[in-house]
Amino acid sequence: MAPKKPTPAPPAPFTGFPKPGISWFQSLAVAQNREWFQAHKAGYEQLWLSPMQSLLAEVRAPLEKLYGRKLGPTKIFRLNRDVRFSKDKSPYKTNVAGLIPFDGFKPMEGPAALYLHLGLEEVVAFGFYMLEPASLQRLRKLLIDEKTGPGLAKLMAAAQKKGLLPDAMEKLKRPPPGVRPDHPRVELLKHKALALSRSDVPKSVRFGAGLKAWVLEQAKAAAPVVKWGLAQKL
Repeated sequence: MAPKKPTPAPPAPFTGFPKPGISWFQSLAVAQNREWFQAHKAGYEQLWLSPMQSLLAEVRAPLEKLYGRKLGPTKIFRLNRDVRFSKDKSPYKTNVAGLIPFDGFKPMEGPAALYLHLGLEEVVAFGFYMLEPASLQRLRKLLIDEKTGPGLAKLMAAAQKKGLLPDAMEKLKRPPPGVRPDHPRVELLKHKALALSRSDVPKSVRFGAGLKAWVLEQAKAAAPVVKWGLAQKL
């Protein structure tokens, strides 16, 4: 009989991301090689990975309560970049990124209850960052419809007043085919998904335990839009 695997220890309480972590990523950005990373991996784990694990663990239950839905397995992304189709061949990212998806969706294909990356670049995001063609067509139809479109636009406007901006993996430069340039929701129709994000984490919470409350505050502001998308089965 194979021995049981030991139960992983729970993450330490979240106290913030230490300020020295910024210089760690600055050094990685200059080095950009495996030898440097392996020699300084312990610094990454202490300054970035461990706090991210703690933060995501602590916001999980409040997010489930906020959305009224079960969430899927938490994912923390590797620092290695996929350089196959990129002009930038730098092997490492300069941020730590974590994702909490909704249960029943693949982590990178479905909506996010929370996406967060911190480092030399900072983003907190929620919702549907990319959509399959059929879902995108449904979203556009709902946005164009005068019975449903104004309601979604109102939800998006309310989120924007709280600092969140419409986002998507892709945005068209021109309106989609069949949409006139002066359509009242033309800017939303240019987005090929339904997400909200911001990249201005306040300095007052950036390196302390207060970041947790701030992240949950952003989730609360985004939740009406995300719930709308989930209800519409995008």
